[in-house]
Amino acid sequence: MSFKATGLLVAMLAVLAVLGYYTVFNKPAPAAPTRPFVYSFAMENIVDIDVRRPNASLRVVWDEGNSVWKFADAALGEVDGGRMNGIRLLLSGPGANRVLFRSAPSEAQLADYGFARPLADIRIKLKDGSAHRVLLGDQTPDGRNYYTKSDDSATIYLVDFTWGNEIVRFVTEPPVKKATGDNS
Repeated sequence: MSFKATGLLVAMLAVLAVLGYYTVFNKPAPAAPTRPFVYSFAMENIVDIDVRRPNASLRVVWDEGNSVWKFADAALGEVDGGRMNGIRLLLSGPGANRVLFRSAPSEAQLADYGFARPLADIRIKLKDGSAHRVLLGDQTPDGRNYYTKSDDSATIYLVDFTWGNEIVRFVTEPPVKKATGDNS
């Protein structure tokens, strides 16, 4: 065999090796699956939040004229605007950790997940006049998620426990503005 033929074969082998390397090892990473949302709204479109629990409820309404949130029960005092922004962000659309059911669950399944007597019945009204209802079911046995269901869908989702805890806390510890003391 001649040096020219050997050189040509080595060069072709090198080109094939480089091409093989780039096609095998430089593949783009597969796209991460998009996280499902129970629902999604722009938080600035939320104008009325009514959270009902078995033994208590709390409703806040956006006062457009004064650009402040107000309790439906004025006796509670002033609403803490900072905390309300956090609640609005939470209620604008919880991301789901998992989709549990896509088809309509049976009444027994709904009861098993806490929807026969939900921990919270959340009613959200938007600027356009539309109303949405979300049910917070039981916490999962491991305590990491809550079962959640939007009223306009048969799908049951698992949402992070922190979301559910904050919704419950909204009623048990209302976002009342703390009085600032006079430091003089």
